[in-house]
Amino acid sequence: MAISDEFLAMVGRDYSADVARINSELNLKGDGLLVDYVPPHTFVGNIDKMENGNCILVIGINPFLWDDQRFERANIELPIHCLANYRNSGDVNALSDWINWQKEYFLSNDINATHFKKISRLIGPRYFSLTHGDDNWRDTLCQHIVEVDIVPYYSIKAQINDQKLAKLYRYDSALITHLNLIKWVIKKIQPRWIQVNGKAGWETICQELLNGEGEIIDNAGDKGSEIMVGHTNVTGNRIPVLLHKFIGGLGGANSHIQRNQVMDSWDKWLSSNS
Repeated sequence: MAISDEFLAMVGRDYSADVARINSELNLKGDGLLVDYVPPHTFVGNIDKMENGNCILVIGINPFLWDDQRFERANIELPIHCLANYRNSGDVNALSDWINWQKEYFLSNDINATHFKKISRLIGPRYFSLTHGDDNWRDTLCQHIVEVDIVPYYSIKAQINDQKLAKLYRYDSALITHLNLIKWVIKKIQPRWIQVNGKAGWETICQELLNGEGEIIDNAGDKGSEIMVGHTNVTGNRIPVLLHKFIGGLGGANSHIQRNQVMDSWDKWLSSNS
């Protein structure tokens, strides 16, 4: 992958200062505090091997902070080492080990398997059945999914207020830089659609990608399976966008019935709005 200016702009920031400011602006506390010692999460998934129109960009809320040696090696030690070498040398190739780890994340032992199995099993059987087969959840992720987060900084719990976040996205330089990176990813992989996992991202995505024109759908009369839908024109072409509540989270689409309701509502809307 050619390292983009958008990626360099994001990882080149003073992320400790960015985190301190965003924590204050969003009034985050306790386990919801973003930590200032982990470099920002930019993306995971092999963006160089995605087939345009045959992949999905999943947008989460913010990455989970693990208390684990594997997490520290992959998410703290590796990127900090690469960033230090890049800053000292000015050679973008110094970032290659970090980027390659991100691209191979779904194949690695570092994957948050509990979380990403849910994503794969939500999408795979219905839309990528040849890849997913009996339960080839890793293959589905590797071939068809790229993931980013709307807030690129880590915390133990996601406690982000969607309205405060959307307001902050209008002027915070770190979040604007991150949005530019997300838009670059969208243009690069040309996804079949964009799928937002978590209510805390709805207001921001509606504002920044849907021009404030998101439509709420609750076909099942069940708040857990309520969705927002719309289109974004980031690439110059209309790309459908699905926003649903967090899979496996409080008040989210937790049962298999609710998850099927989410995707049934999405299919119905897509059939007349693709």
